[in-house]
Amino acid sequence: MDTPKKNYAVNEKYFLLILLMVSSIMLFAAFSSAYWVHKTDALRNNAWLIFKLPVQFWVSTIIIAVSSIFMQLAYRAAKNDEIQKVPALLTFTLIGAIAFCISQCYGVFDMVKRGLFFSNAEAGEISASFLYVLAGTHLAHILGGITLLIAAILRANRLQIHKKNLVFINICKTYWHFLGILWVYLIIFLYFA
Repeated sequence: MDTPKKNYAVNEKYFLLILLMVSSIMLFAAFSSAYWVHKTDALRNNAWLIFKLPVQFWVSTIIIAVSSIFMQLAYRAAKNDEIQKVPALLTFTLIGAIAFCISQCYGVFDMVKRGLFFSNAEAGEISASFLYVLAGTHLAHILGGITLLIAAILRANRLQIHKKNLVFINICKTYWHFLGILWVYLIIFLYFA
């Protein structure tokens, strides 16, 4: 008696997303380790400025969490074939993404107002530079997520996202949740580091 072979094929687009997320994790791990190495050396040389994170970055954390909830609701609506709800829920996710970007910009403005620039090398300290690099690199990833969200909204409006066609919204959901978790990691890392 022959047993049927199971198909464990992974969608190639989803596989590419996994590779992107793994490479992003490696990038942020490298930034985190560089932060610790430079902080240790700078503290020894009295060249590390300790400052509070801008409150706008904490607001960003709430925004991205709420945005992730809308993303999950959009995925659930598509999975349940409630296709009329999907475009609106994806639009709320997009609004959250844009609000996140705006909040991040206000956080940067606050840093500049406090005299924390990307490079204060002439003052002998570089601690603010790491915040700019981490937040800026994450923001670049968010812009990629915004592009995905716009494409998903267009597909949802054309009724191309439903319970029999979940690949694209699953990619969006996975990437968006990844970005949210990554931001939460960064804010906690920066707060305790």
